[in-house]
Amino acid sequence: MLIFYDAISRRASAGIFLFRKKERGKRMSKVFLCAMLLAMSVIFSGGAEAAAREKALVVVSFGTTFKETRELDVEGVEKALAAAFPDREFRRAFTSKIVMKRLWDNDGIKVDDLEAVLAKLLKEGYKDILIQPTHLTPGEEIANKVLPAVAKFQGKFARMAVGKPLLTDGRDFPLAARALEASLPALDKNEVVVFMGHGSPNRPNPAYKSLQDSFDKLGVPAVIGVVEETDHPNYEDMLAVLQGRKVQSVLLLPLMLVAGDHANNDMAGEEEDSWANLLKKEGYNVRHELKGIGRLAAIQDIYVLHALEALNS
Repeated sequence: MLIFYDAISRRASAGIFLFRKKERGKRMSKVFLCAMLLAMSVIFSGGAEAAAREKALVVVSFGTTFKETRELDVEGVEKALAAAFPDREFRRAFTSKIVMKRLWDNDGIKVDDLEAVLAKLLKEGYKDILIQPTHLTPGEEIANKVLPAVAKFQGKFARMAVGKPLLTDGRDFPLAARALEASLPALDKNEVVVFMGHGSPNRPNPAYKSLQDSFDKLGVPAVIGVVEETDHPNYEDMLAVLQGRKVQSVLLLPLMLVAGDHANNDMAGEEEDSWANLLKKEGYNVRHELKGIGRLAAIQDIYVLHALEALNS
């Protein structure tokens, strides 16, 4: 277009408005070429946009109403996954109805569940969907909320791949144990880390024992317990291990994606039955840190790995 514009400018300044047929043909061919190039660029850019709109990444989390940990931990994993799959439209979903309601009622923040997100993507014409849960284990939330939502849309998209939770296969446990070990602060003599996990209320969750075995093999001074009393290792199981190891001091850390309600209340709260106060009554020196594991780059890498494997399976 610049060539055509310059030619017209030069001719106008010289007062020449009639050209020989040959010259006019040359210049018209340049105009035609420029027009074709412009049209092709529009077509190809539109095609690229259409191709991008065919692919989506849905990161589904339990969710939290705690702003800081939502931004550092949930969004930490989301951003890592979005960066790993830049050709996919990013969408967020939560599985906790209570969290979603409280976020809307108290903060005006709208987050859809997985089924609603998938319905919107289908309506918008997306065809290739990658779903990556940020849940730690394939427990109740995966079984009762993620997989049923996926089943409702089976066959409606050209492809729908679902990544595994953080702690699923045998390889995941040493990877997570090393990632968590690298994140630990300096420990005092005779101090042990107590990780509080959630546990599964519907059935025993073997993932916590497998992670504990990995800690033990690596020599990490860490003991795992879970909030759910019906699952194991529960508080009593964890306390028995501490007593057997002659521990004097304890550092409480969440073994959860976020440092939300369980971490702030069940683990480190002021209530008499919080783990911090129960352990103090047992005679332990207790400190805590309220940091979810979703902010750890090495943990984020495991989620990315699972998403990649889902696409390649």
